[in-house]
Amino acid sequence: MHDNIKQKEKKTWEQRKLKEVFNERKEKSAEGELLSVTINSGIVKFNSLDRKNNSSSNKSNYRVVKVGDIAYNSMRMWQGASGVSPYNGIVSPAYTVITPRTNVDTNFMAINFKRISMLQIFQRNSQGLTSDTWNLKFPALGEIKVRIPSFEEQKQLSLVFSRLNSLIAANEYNHKNALNIRARFYPCIFT
Repeated sequence: MHDNIKQKEKKTWEQRKLKEVFNERKEKSAEGELLSVTINSGIVKFNSLDRKNNSSSNKSNYRVVKVGDIAYNSMRMWQGASGVSPYNGIVSPAYTVITPRTNVDTNFMAINFKRISMLQIFQRNSQGLTSDTWNLKFPALGEIKVRIPSFEEQKQLSLVFSRLNSLIAANEYNHKNALNIRARFYPCIFT
């Protein structure tokens, strides 16, 4: 069955370079809410993080991010530091912001960007002498080839993964609550 799915994918998914799927947003502004790109949570408001603000007081070179854009940390893309923005705002000039072209579901592409095989491709295409200096700017990212389905299938797949992530999050929450309840009962039972 898995082989049948793979064969169907090969027939219906189109191979394209990322520069054919995305444009780089080069717009800059000092105005807007400061956002941050994280590995686990994607794009978040900077003030929601428990971090010291080391951002420049002169934010004129900060990059504009709009809802639906994908922003990524150019030096950590190979580790999964990317996400779809649920916010309008600005990010450090160290980040790259890409906008979808026609018939691209950014949620689907963001999921695709987190796959281990894609992270390995990002790692191979990052430039620099050592892992702490590797970076993946848009010109190099744009040359990477990906296989993508039709726009309708992209939307359906991103919906499936969204629901799956919601189920996982709910079960993690329930598991943590069960552990808390158990921890509270232990002293009552064993004293």
